[in-house]
Amino acid sequence: MKPLVFGADVILPNITEAFFLTGMEYRENYDWIYIDDLLDRLSTEGAKTIVLTGVSYVPGKTGVIVRSCNLTRYYEHRKIAKGCHGRGDVYASAFVGALANGFSAYEAAVLAVKYTVRCIELTQDDPEHWYGVKCELALPEYIHLLGK
Repeated sequence: MKPLVFGADVILPNITEAFFLTGMEYRENYDWIYIDDLLDRLSTEGAKTIVLTGVSYVPGKTGVIVRSCNLTRYYEHRKIAKGCHGRGDVYASAFVGALANGFSAYEAAVLAVKYTVRCIELTQDDPEHWYGVKCELALPEYIHLLGK
């Protein structure tokens, strides 16, 4: 799987997946230096554009780091306590949709965060909805974010 991943133009691992891809020691607590090393190793292996999700430096916040063309940018947002299955798939789909519509990797990453967070918000208070996120309800907002 590694040759396939590192041959891609863009990779979207979460922290855990990045640890597996690099062979680095998994840590629940890390700092900017450690994450920069993780990004360096992913780049060394051949990743051209890296969108690293689930990066959290402070309690109650999480974010996404995008490294592309030797530029690293971080977007932080509030962390929603409730986890939902499939949110990574929703995020990746929203990211690719934005990228295909001409957004830069960083802009697409931020747009995908906003959409995914909204999907979770629309799902979290529904006790009958136990699997996945209500991504369909947020599609009008996603389309608006795309400028369509």
